[in-house]
Amino acid sequence: MTAEQQRPYVASEAHECRQRAEDPDRDTVERLTWAVLAVAAELAVIRRQVRR
Repeated sequence: MTAEQQRPYVASEAHECRQRAEDPDRDTVERLTWAVLAVAAELAVIRRQVRR
């Protein structure tokens, strides 16, 4: 399987997104993207809790 055929990493939890956002070895745009995804994941958790 070539690099183009490999599936991208998919974070399933907000803390995984946050860890990637805080990783200084990643470029700024990638870190910002992971930060936005972390916020979205945390908001999804809040929405689920409010529905209960």
